[in-house]
Amino acid sequence: MKILFKNANIIGKNGESLKGLNIFVNNEYISYIDKDIDDIIKEKAERVINAENLLLIPGLYNMHTHLPMTIFKGYAEDMTLDKWLVEKIFPAEDKLNDEIVYYATLLGIAEQIKNGVISCSDMYYFTETILNTADESGIKINACRAVQSFDENENPKDNFRFTEAKMLYKNYHNSANGRIKIDMSIHAEYTSNKKIVAAVADYSSENKIINHVHISETKKEHDECVQRYSQTPCEFFNSLGFFDSPTLAAHCVHVTESDMNIMKEKGVTAAHNPSSNLKLASGIANIAQMVEKNINVTLGTDGSASNNNLDILKEMYLASILQKGVTGNPTVLPAKDMLKFATANSAKVQGRDDCGSIEIGRRADITALDLNSLEATPIYEYNSSLLYSMSGRNVVLTMCDGKILYENGEYKTIDIEKIKYKIKKLAEKYYSD
Repeated sequence: MKILFKNANIIGKNGESLKGLNIFVNNEYISYIDKDIDDIIKEKAERVINAENLLLIPGLYNMHTHLPMTIFKGYAEDMTLDKWLVEKIFPAEDKLNDEIVYYATLLGIAEQIKNGVISCSDMYYFTETILNTADESGIKINACRAVQSFDENENPKDNFRFTEAKMLYKNYHNSANGRIKIDMSIHAEYTSNKKIVAAVADYSSENKIINHVHISETKKEHDECVQRYSQTPCEFFNSLGFFDSPTLAAHCVHVTESDMNIMKEKGVTAAHNPSSNLKLASGIANIAQMVEKNINVTLGTDGSASNNNLDILKEMYLASILQKGVTGNPTVLPAKDMLKFATANSAKVQGRDDCGSIEIGRRADITALDLNSLEATPIYEYNSSLLYSMSGRNVVLTMCDGKILYENGEYKTIDIEKIKYKIKKLAEKYYSD
């Protein structure tokens, strides 16, 4: 569809606040940005949106999540990560089936869309079901089937998870006009072994595939890896060639300065999950130091079971103020630099070179927020209001590849009432104990 945003206010590529721009969306792409409106543009527009009271930002990215875990929201609370996993989450996951995963994933996607998120990097299983829901809903996704191996003697060729991951790449990568991409994944060092990590690393390198992994989420995980191998998790994965492919490393809470140097050298991207890390008492990642070292930093929510919200603007806020608090320096991670964590930095590691900013020739991925909202009143500068005052609740429109997915409380691709009804019934049936 050809849509004209008239008199829009935007945050530009370099964080500048721009007012009174006319932005023309020509199907999937942005084709015109100017203070004046060309007569040809006026004629072509099938719809004109008065955007004088809207703030337009690039569509947001959630760079580490487990969408089906939306079914576990509120199911396991106030526990340490190891007990949370072993006593509650692992047994709950044994009850999952395609129906639960389908509706739970759609619920997670709906929450993301409502919060202005147009793409996510998801690590889980039941991956085909996840991909089908993403395609149906209209979002972008980089999905991966988490590979694990608990047998040191297992031949990687016999690992059904690895086999499934390779099948997904062959069948789905760059499908849905590029909205769907398939990454490879090792779940974590503590759920794997050297053979399987090396095999996945080789496959990713041969096929130029992005990797996704949990690294140093907890001190226990980090220290036990050092005890096993005399290597940190970063050193472990690097020694096996895993970082020879572009890698998204979730959490990185307990990485050392030496680990950060490896990340910088290998171009590893950190996916910072402040809410989940705080809730599970895992700690606070030193992303201020990572930024100083020019490591690419992005933001994630983690799954709903350890966060309860899929609001990247909230994660952006926490990421900034936490670093100010722990460093004692209020100037670190300033407002003008934060939006790129959730947009351009994320598009880069997802392999979406034509996304991540509002520019001519870029994909029309746009999130619009209400400047007339209570939270945004008064407003002096867009970056600071977005970071410190606003959140997902201020989103009024979410557009992905030029298609409006959500507008003024209405979902365009999802039957939200049906999903809520089904989730309540499924939660009662499988998890009411």
